[in-house]
Amino acid sequence: AVDGLQNRVYVSNVEGRSVSVIDMTTNQVKAEISMEIAPVGLALSKSGGQLFVADWFHDRILVFTTDNLARTGEIEMGKAPAGMVVSREGASLYVANRDSNDVGVVDLRSLKVVNRIPVGQHPFGMVLGGDGKSLYVVNVESDSVSVIDTRRDVVTATFKVGEHPYCATSNADGSRIYVTNTGADSVSVIDTKAGKVIATLPVGGFPEGIAYDIRRNRVVVASWMDNAVNVI
Repeated sequence: AVDGLQNRVYVSNVEGRSVSVIDMTTNQVKAEISMEIAPVGLALSKSGGQLFVADWFHDRILVFTTDNLARTGEIEMGKAPAGMVVSREGASLYVANRDSNDVGVVDLRSLKVVNRIPVGQHPFGMVLGGDGKSLYVVNVESDSVSVIDTRRDVVTATFKVGEHPYCATSNADGSRIYVTNTGADSVSVIDTKAGKVIATLPVGGFPEGIAYDIRRNRVVVASWMDNAVNVI
C-alpha cells in the first residue's frame, strides 16, 4: 500500500508475520509492525491515517493508526479476506473474501460491514476503474473478472479471461483493464467501453503482480517463476 501524502510504502511480510514501513524519500525501512498473524492484503484510508490489514486465517480486517502504528480495532469479515480497495471518495472499503466468494463492503465511518456482493470463485485481486464508479474483481478459480457498480454495489458484467487470473490494474482513464493469468503466462486486456477482452499478451512464467505506469503509459508485470519483470 502506497501513501503518497506521507511518502510511505507498507509491505506485508507473510512469512515474517509483520508489515514493513518504507520511507520513499530514503528507500529505507523506518518501522516494522509485528503481527500475531500472517498479513495478506493491505489498504490505506484516503487520508493515509488508517492502515487495513487482511487476516485471512481468522476472517477479519485489522485496523491500525499510521500515526503511531498502534492497532485500534478489527472488522469481522467473510472467509479468507485477501485483496482490498478503498473507494475513490474514501467512504468504503471493498474486501475480496476468497473462500466465501464475495466482496465485503465496509463503511469506513462506522467500520461496519454494510454489504456482501456475490462474485465468482476465489476472488483475490481488485482494481478501481478510472472514475472510481466500477470495481474489477479477479475470480481466480472462475477464470473471470466481475465488474461491480460502486454506486449500487451490484455486479453489472463478467468477463472471461485466461487461466487462473490473479491481479489487475487500470490505465488512467479506466478504458483498459489488464489482468495477469498465472496459469497461462499471459495478460488479458479488457476494453471497458466495448465490454470485451481485446487482447491476450504473452509474458513471463507465472505472472502475478501488475501495475500501470501513468507517467510512461505502460504496464509492468512481475513474473515470479522467471524472476523477471515484463513491460507492456
